[in-house]
Amino acid sequence: MPESPETQREMMTIPKLADRVGKSRTLIHRLATNPEEGWPPPSFRPGSSRPEYPVDWFDAYWAERQARITQGRRTDLEQPSE
Repeated sequence: MPESPETQREMMTIPKLADRVGKSRTLIHRLATNPEEGWPPPSFRPGSSRPEYPVDWFDAYWAERQARITQGRRTDLEQPSE
C-alpha cells in the first residue's frame, strides 16, 4: 500500500542535493558511496535509475558534517582532550 502524501518524505537526487548545499555532484556522490559516511540506502522511483535520498536526513547530515570541518583552523596547538 503506498504511503499517504502526509507520510511521504521529500526525496532528492544527488545533483539536486549538490545544488542545495552549493557543492559539486562529484563530492556528494563520493560521500554517498563511502560506507564510512553512513548514508542510508538510496530509493529509486519506478522506471528511474537515479538514486534519491531523504532531504530531512541530508540536511541533518550536512549540518553535522559542516560542524566537524576544521579547515583553516590550526588544531596542532590545541591541548588534547582527555
